[in-house]
Formats: sequence, structure tokens, C-alpha cells
Amino acid sequence: QSFPFLSLILFVILSIGTRNAPDMSRAVRFNAQQAVLIDIGLILPTLFSEGLADVDVPRVYAEVGCNFTYYAYMSAIIYCVTMNLRGKKPDQLPFLSNYAEMM
Repeated sequence: QSFPFLSLILFVILSIGTRNAPDMSRAVRFNAQQAVLIDIGLILPTLFSEGLADVDVPRVYAEVGCNFTYYAYMSAIIYCVTMNLRGKKPDQLPFLSNYAEMM
């Protein structure tokens, strides 16, 4: 709360600052771009739920959506951390890894 725009600043630094940095290793650039894409993947359900704020969604569906988002996000993080600790590139996340490789 003391730094309200810190997450936005870090997002911009990771997304723009790592694209054309030849002195940075390829693995670090890949991980930074993948982190940005995972963050975008987490922002989209939030925007969707805020768009449905006026619609009365049954609690069962809202809980399932929140739980799915949380489990998918945590699974991606655990996978990436585990693969990095093993010294391997975490490039098996569907769609995200391909886009991170293209960036």
C-alpha cells in the first residue's frame, strides 16, 4: 500500500526492459517475458469478473472460477520455479511459453 504503482512499474520494466537487452542471458529474458504473460493471464479473469459486477452470478460458479484461476496460477508458478531450480527452461506451459519465446 505504501507504493501504489510499484506493480505497474515492475510490469513495464519486465515487459519492455527485457526485450532488447543483449547483455541479459536468454534464460532470464525468457523467464521475465513468461512472468509478464502469466501476469496478463491473471489480469484477464479479474477484468472479466469486474465486467460482470452488475450481473448476479450464482456463488457456485463464482467460487469455481476463482478456484480455477488460483490453481492454474499457482501451478504455473510452481512449475516454473521447479524447472528453474533443476536448471531447465520452463517451456512447457501451453500458449505462454510459445509467446514468451517469440518475444
